[in-house]
Amino acid sequence: MSILQQKSDYTSRNRAFNCRMRNRYYEEVYYAFRALEPILAELSTSNKKDMWYSQMASQVQRYETILVTCLEYAQASIFYGQTKKMNLFSADKRWGILQEEVFLVHFLEELLSTVRYVASHLETDQILKELNLSMQLKVTHPQFPGFISNLQKNLEALNITTVNEFLDIANHLRERFQIGNAVFGTLQELQHFY
Repeated sequence: MSILQQKSDYTSRNRAFNCRMRNRYYEEVYYAFRALEPILAELSTSNKKDMWYSQMASQVQRYETILVTCLEYAQASIFYGQTKKMNLFSADKRWGILQEEVFLVHFLEELLSTVRYVASHLETDQILKELNLSMQLKVTHPQFPGFISNLQKNLEALNITTVNEFLDIANHLRERFQIGNAVFGTLQELQHFY
């Protein structure tokens, strides 16, 4: 067996592994997103926002970790966009790269960007919440009662808009997952690695 043939076999086996791991983690990404659904449903109906922040923050952090892992495998499965290493599916039906795989990488990058935005937003909101609590303590001995009460009203309004924004983002992600799941289904149907 020639060195080129051995290298090609190694590359193919490596690609098969990365594709299988990408598929496994994609399912975990989707199930982790579905795990956020009850928290979001509770958020839209409940008046208790305090517990929501801690639940949401821990779930979003877990979600981001799974998503990063899935994205790494998805990028590795297409050789980080270096199509010179492998043929396209039209030329090689067993090991070729599908356009859907490239699409999936971009889809996962967009998801990761959104999740990082939400995580940053949650962190900022937690800081603002702590600021609001410290201002409530100062209200008992106010030096500037008008200033503090106006700030508190603004922070409460910000919390309401934050909840609405997260619910909008969740709806947007649900719609995106319909497309992502269709692409993922195509990948699983076409790719059979042994």
